[in-house]
Amino acid sequence: MESLDFAPSAVARMLRGRPTGLVAVIAEQLTTTPDSAEIIKGIQSVCEEHGKILLIGETGGVAETGSRLVADMRERRVEAIIFATPFHREVTLDHVLGQTPAVLANCFQSDPRYAQVVPDDEGGGYDAAKIVLQAGHRKIAFLQLIEGMTATRLRLQGFHRAMQEHEVPVNPKWLKHGAAAVDGNEFEHLEEAIDSLFAQANRPTAILCGNDKMAMRVIFILQRRGLRVPDDVSVVGFDDFRIISEALDPALTTVGLPYREIGELAARQALAGEEASAATVRMPCRPIMRGTVAPPPKGRHK
Repeated sequence: MESLDFAPSAVARMLRGRPTGLVAVIAEQLTTTPDSAEIIKGIQSVCEEHGKILLIGETGGVAETGSRLVADMRERRVEAIIFATPFHREVTLDHVLGQTPAVLANCFQSDPRYAQVVPDDEGGGYDAAKIVLQAGHRKIAFLQLIEGMTATRLRLQGFHRAMQEHEVPVNPKWLKHGAAAVDGNEFEHLEEAIDSLFAQANRPTAILCGNDKMAMRVIFILQRRGLRVPDDVSVVGFDDFRIISEALDPALTTVGLPYREIGELAARQALAGEEASAATVRMPCRPIMRGTVAPPPKGRHK
């Protein structure tokens, strides 16, 4: 076989009705988003475990490209198609999949026709609040992600649940959006938000941030204003984007998104074929304790 440079023909296998061993991922700007690329790694690990070959098509966020990729993957007789997005959001699938098994990873349809695996963002917001509540904080600000995002809404629900369970009142003035959907710098109004939090004598002792990139900027802004983290203000991120969370000094306390686990379960559901039900699975986020959370300064926890 080596001397003749022989390779099995996928076309011949299709003609014989044998499985091609191919699994497709239709990614929406996922391959260019480093902090969520772990989804691909999770899918790849399961494909290797089952002896499957992974094909990846990138839509660039263009619906027409997605439709073309689906048609191309079906021509190749892939055994399953996994749709994956870089952030938790609702999608509308108008693609004609026929009998090809499909699974959604990190995205969902309100009327699910396929299995879908998403992060438990509501639980993540709850855990982020619990980290600082258990450290003794009662003056807690929440700098959220972009308004209208699924994760923004769910994490805020979790935050309110944790505050209610600990009987800590929420200060509405301390609930702000630290990121905005603008061209260029999504954090261009972050300094203004920080300044408004600390303009009065009554100021927060802990700040929850929508993601680690925001948390890093928050720490730098606080330091420029002479505030120490965590001695004066505790900071919690979200994602566990390790290029940031482990590189900061002190290292960032955060809530990790289960990107790899989402990819792994989505791949297993896809390979289950008809046995996979059209249900939504929410993968738990995990608190990761590092060095940016400490008890509130004495006299400022009430």
